[in-house]
Amino acid sequence: MLPPFRKSSAAPTWISATLWEKLEAAGTDAFLAAHSPRLRLERWGSTLRACALRPALPDGNEALLEPPATLGWQAERMIWQTEGERTARHLRGEGWTTEVQEGNLRFGIDLTPGTAPGLFPDQRENRNFLRSRRPTSLLNLFAHTCAFGVLAAAEGATSLNIDNSARALARGRENYRRNHLLGTQPRFWKEDVRQALPRLQRRGETFSAIILDPPTFAHGGRGRSFRIERELAPMIAACLRLLAPGGSLLVSVNEARARRGELERTARFALSAEKIRARLEPSRRPIEVPETRMPAGIWILRED
Repeated sequence: MLPPFRKSSAAPTWISATLWEKLEAAGTDAFLAAHSPRLRLERWGSTLRACALRPALPDGNEALLEPPATLGWQAERMIWQTEGERTARHLRGEGWTTEVQEGNLRFGIDLTPGTAPGLFPDQRENRNFLRSRRPTSLLNLFAHTCAFGVLAAAEGATSLNIDNSARALARGRENYRRNHLLGTQPRFWKEDVRQALPRLQRRGETFSAIILDPPTFAHGGRGRSFRIERELAPMIAACLRLLAPGGSLLVSVNEARARRGELERTARFALSAEKIRARLEPSRRPIEVPETRMPAGIWILRED
C-alpha cells in the first residue's frame, strides 16, 4: 500500500467561504467542496465524500479532510473511497443514502461504491441556464435520475425522460415525487435512445429544449453496443429534427478525448445538413469545478 499523504502540497484547496455561503443561500448543498491533484472532496448534503487517486487511507491525516473553521460546517458522515474501486470506508457515521438540494429542488443520492450518486453537480450551471431559457417542453435523453427533467417540470414545462435503465428511471420518478411534481404528468420511457428518436419524429413531436448527455459506451439491445464516437453525429442530427424553433439543445460528452471544437464541427455540419440557423455557445461550468474535470459540451440555440 502506498503511504498516506505526508506533504502539505497534497492538502486540498477548499472553496471560499463566500462561495460556500452563496451556494447555500441558493438552496444548494451538493458541490465540489475542495480538491487537489490527488484528492477530491465532495459535499453531499450533510455528507463529505473523499475520492482519492491512490489507495492510501488517510490514517493520521484525517485533518486534511476537515473543512476550515471559516466555513462553519462539519460533516455528519465522512466516506473515503479510491477512484474506480467498488469498496469504501466510513471515517465517520454510517450508511450510503442521503438527500441533497440544488436550487431548492431535492434529489435522492446513493453513495454506495460502484453506484452513480444520482446527481451530477458539474451540470448545475447548465441546469441554471436551461431555467433561464424558460422551456415549455423538455426531451431528456440518457436521463439517468432525471435532474434536468425535474428542473424543467418545476418551471412548468412538460418533460419526457428516456433511459435504457429501469432502475435509473425509478430513481428519477422518485425525484419527481420528492418535489411534488408527479402532477405535471412527466413521461418515463425505458428505451434505447437510438430507437426512440425516430419514433418521436414519426409522431411529429417537437421540444423547446433537449438534453443529450450520452455515455461513452453501453451495452445495447440485440447485441448492438453504444459507442459515442459512432453514435454522436447521427444523434445530434436526429435531435435537431425534434428541436422547435427558438429551442435549446445541450450536447455534453464526458469522454477524455472529447473536445469542444470537435463537437462544434459536428454540430455545424448537422445544422447545415438540416438547414437550421443556430448559434453555438460553450456549456456552463460551475465556478468550483476545474476545467479539466468538466465534460466537453456545447449549447445549440436555434435562431429561427
